[in-house]
Amino acid sequence: MTETGYFKSGNNLLSYFCTIPQMRKKKEGIIFVHAADGNRLGPHRMFVEFAEKFNSLGYPTLRFDLTGCGDSTGSVSRNSIENDVSDVIQAVNFFKHRADLKYIILFGISRGARVCFTAMSNYTLPLRTVILLSAPVSTGKAALKSFAVRLKEYVCKLKDPKGLRKLFTARADVPRICKTLLTALQLSRRYQSAENTTIASKCPILFIYGGCDPITAESSLYYTAKCRKNRLPYHCHIISDANHSFFHYKWKEEIFNTSSQWLENILNQELK
Repeated sequence: MTETGYFKSGNNLLSYFCTIPQMRKKKEGIIFVHAADGNRLGPHRMFVEFAEKFNSLGYPTLRFDLTGCGDSTGSVSRNSIENDVSDVIQAVNFFKHRADLKYIILFGISRGARVCFTAMSNYTLPLRTVILLSAPVSTGKAALKSFAVRLKEYVCKLKDPKGLRKLFTARADVPRICKTLLTALQLSRRYQSAENTTIASKCPILFIYGGCDPITAESSLYYTAKCRKNRLPYHCHIISDANHSFFHYKWKEEIFNTSSQWLENILNQELK
């Protein structure tokens, strides 16, 4: 069964796409949480592809648009994730009831990963496990590094004759370039609503980062230290040469294979 519709989060209506496989084999369902300025499709339609693959394995899936994104109502909160965390809580409640699930698996990328981690830290949720891709951390160091990497990328493009031609013929998207650089600088202020020191929802966590993502070193150390402090099982998987959003099909294949194997291991442990 596949359906689309809206569920409520505060005063807003959040658009969703839900699939419950006919030959359902799992009592857990997967909720995908997208990044900033994204939607329920995920980067490069990643969530669409992953949902279809997980459906074939018997997992019900829910993809939804956060407040102010995609087809959902409301306004986006740039420097606070409180509304996004509330959206995830409502998505968990809605999906658990709609698909008659025992447990939920959160699957987030970038800001969506941070939102998932904050939700599980601050609230007791029926989570079986959480899978976090490119989960960021807000520090001045992370902001400067992100800005430097993106600036370097644009400088390299300007060295290319095609890039220069675009700039001088006004075909370069200058406003978007400026927005990207400004967003990088604002990283240190983006998640002011910090998660609790003690994690409320105790479940295993899988972290996946790109080897060429500038946030990987600092962010992975931050989150794995949180897990050790809370005695949570975790695994941190680094994909060589991958960037922040994993645009290459080989990187997406590695993410899915790593995630599906992780879930199989978690569920097999439960059966023993």
